[in-house]
Amino acid sequence: MRRRATAVIASAAAFSAVLAVAALAVPAAGADQDDSGTKFWNIDVNHDRDYTVGVEAARKRVFSVSATVSDPSGVRSVSYELWHGADRATADGVLVGSSHCLPLNETTSYCEALVTADPNTNLRSNALAGVWTITPVATDGAGNVTRGDGAYLARIKRPTYMTQTVATPQPVKKDKDLTVKARMTVASWQTHQNAPLIGHQVLLQYRKGTSGPFVTLKKIKTDRNGWASTTVKATADGAYRYDFAGTSLTVATTGSADFVDVK
Repeated sequence: MRRRATAVIASAAAFSAVLAVAALAVPAAGADQDDSGTKFWNIDVNHDRDYTVGVEAARKRVFSVSATVSDPSGVRSVSYELWHGADRATADGVLVGSSHCLPLNETTSYCEALVTADPNTNLRSNALAGVWTITPVATDGAGNVTRGDGAYLARIKRPTYMTQTVATPQPVKKDKDLTVKARMTVASWQTHQNAPLIGHQVLLQYRKGTSGPFVTLKKIKTDRNGWASTTVKATADGAYRYDFAGTSLTVATTGSADFVDVK
């Protein structure tokens, strides 16, 4: 059997990400490859448009990965490999899912995998958050193996959490100081608990009255305990909240607002 090093990827823009953790199964040996390449079409991860996966501190998550795969000799099996690091040889994390394939016709199959990420067993380091590279691996009907080499990327992030925003004192007199605070935490895959999110920028936002959009008043950095706290002048009845835009390593979140009655 000869291995085809690179597959023909039919829709690179549609290619996306997935999670799973396992040892990569080596496809079974078979006959010599045919002259045409395997094609991977419309690869989808978790039916999610932005292909970002958040994994909590101690809970495992199961995701679906699917693609339409074609080969002149048919499709025997498909797996999806995700790896973290500068290159596959030195990867510090490998996530894999083996799929079940439903034949659509003699040459084409729809292949979907359920893959698992679990901080208790295989996603144990916070350093694994960020960008991962994806490689699909297919075995055709004759036993030839094709790896879909290419820069197909996924984002695996740690979820963040914001406490209820609290504004004091209440009620407050007009033009007096109002202290607004909330605390941010982030999932730790190492401790299996949520830890303070330290030194990250959050936005203090305000909405006058009870309807309409929130506008940003200030940019604040969280302290060593994850708290965001600042002082503003109370001008009119309205709601205050903190918003975190997220990063390449963490998921965005918005805290619940606190309505303030100005006397």
